[in-house]
Amino acid sequence: MSGDVAEVGIMTREEQMLLKHFNDLSERAYYQSRPCFSDFLDMNAQSLLLQYFKGPIGAELYGGYDFAERKIAVFSETEVTAYPVCWLEIGPSYPKYAEKLGHRDFLGSILGLGLERSCIGDLLMEGSTARVLSLERVRDFIIQELTQVRHTSVRAKVIDIPESIAKPKFETIHGTVNSLRLDAVISLAFHLSRSQSCGLIEGGQVYINGRLNTSNGAVLKDGDKISVRHKGKFIFSDNKNKSKKNKCIVEIHKYV
Repeated sequence: MSGDVAEVGIMTREEQMLLKHFNDLSERAYYQSRPCFSDFLDMNAQSLLLQYFKGPIGAELYGGYDFAERKIAVFSETEVTAYPVCWLEIGPSYPKYAEKLGHRDFLGSILGLGLERSCIGDLLMEGSTARVLSLERVRDFIIQELTQVRHTSVRAKVIDIPESIAKPKFETIHGTVNSLRLDAVISLAFHLSRSQSCGLIEGGQVYINGRLNTSNGAVLKDGDKISVRHKGKFIFSDNKNKSKKNKCIVEIHKYV
């Protein structure tokens, strides 16, 4: 059985190669009757998979928690209960003398070991400690080799999924919009002007349920998950009520 790629118009060579890679994984899972996994995919690659890939076995995405931005693709005909990833906690060896470290510092030091970005999932900060989802195959390498971030000595260890991730926190925003258009809801969620929201959408920064969306007029449905790069993520809730001025009353559950 050969996988089929839908008509996608003009594609870059990189996109064509990525779809071929997805097809290879899908066929391997089909013929060998075992789960097959990709490395971590950015949101553009995930969108390509969700919108255009058709193969003998479809794919699911897994990123360690509901609102993950970077995810692996999982090709399997049976339920998968174990994934080839693990959580690492990386923190100062001597917190009293540590510099103030941020996301960029940790990511730069990890990639500075010679690893590809596709080996690393989301990296979440809590103070000067990072929690990062990594592929299992690079786990021991990171633990052994990552000893310094900037001028601060650090240690890495395997941990269970952090409670703050397993039970995510949300800020609930109540408001009204003229319509359920994507640009109007993003403006409410992030306190932006309509033109700013349109710029993000048209600039390829907005994803609805993992799929890239560049249409300002896309109409949201109750339960849709929206990701806006460099801004944040939220779940849209439509209670289908109207205000006295006939505006739509909505709720936005923004991930914090």
